[in-house]
Amino acid sequence: MTRILLFIILLGLWQFEINAKELNQFEKLSIAYAEVIGDIALGNVAFSIMNERCKTTFENSSEFLLETDYYLRKNTGYTFDEFIEFMGYETETENFANQLVNEVIQQNGGCNTVPLEHWAKFVKNHNEENNLNFLRQNDILFGLPKIIRSELEIKQAFKNKLKGYKHLPYQELFDLASALEHGSYSYSMFGLSQSLTIDKSKAIELWKYSIEKFNNPEAYYYIGLLLQKSSRADAFDAFEQSAKQGYKYGELWLGTYYACNKDSLKAEYWLNIAKEDAKDPDYIDDIYAEIDELGMPTNCMNGWVY
Repeated sequence: MTRILLFIILLGLWQFEINAKELNQFEKLSIAYAEVIGDIALGNVAFSIMNERCKTTFENSSEFLLETDYYLRKNTGYTFDEFIEFMGYETETENFANQLVNEVIQQNGGCNTVPLEHWAKFVKNHNEENNLNFLRQNDILFGLPKIIRSELEIKQAFKNKLKGYKHLPYQELFDLASALEHGSYSYSMFGLSQSLTIDKSKAIELWKYSIEKFNNPEAYYYIGLLLQKSSRADAFDAFEQSAKQGYKYGELWLGTYYACNKDSLKAEYWLNIAKEDAKDPDYIDDIYAEIDELGMPTNCMNGWVY
């Protein structure tokens, strides 16, 4: 598969001369994106051809494709389909996919189920472990022609995403919940709407679902932020859960809360844990300095953290 992909690039996918000494950073990153997205597209087409010829049912998972599309929009401004169209090599991809399927069938003695399933598993694992991990690095690719999206298009995209939120990756759930809280939604690199209707109840629904599906303690923290004006008891429970499950800002909040309420033992316990997990441990030292000088952190008010 690598040989085929390299051939696609050598055809002039980006109209670059593949010479490492002459490539700038944009060109190198463009080629990396072309290779990754071309690889995924090749797999999609090959699965489709294999299914038709051997009556299999191979496909990349919808979760994988949705996450691929999400990171591509965020990192390049293009959806997966838009990126494929921009590359403009659908015919070549079809030809190489046919060549790939022919080789796989020939090497495995026909449409034998077990070896074909191993092949499909290899393709899927490669996508998950290599291609998706590359996209998750969030290497921003500037310099491509911008795709201008209208306010109406962005709002419609938001509605569509919200309808199918149970199938989305965690990071996109995060974006949707934040948009519902603040009224601002970034669909893609240059696709922003700042006029959404705020719906904090729906935001909490999404955060709770993200806990159910992904067990991410960060979600508890954001539920706490949303609930603190309406129910401090429920907010405290959410902050405490985020801390107990290892979320650094939850640990910091809980330590600060106990410091605000003069519980020095619990404050020290949670602040020390937060300091171990913090990227900026000096910030925790500043909190200790405030406690020593003023008796409590400066962001305390009526026993609560602000």
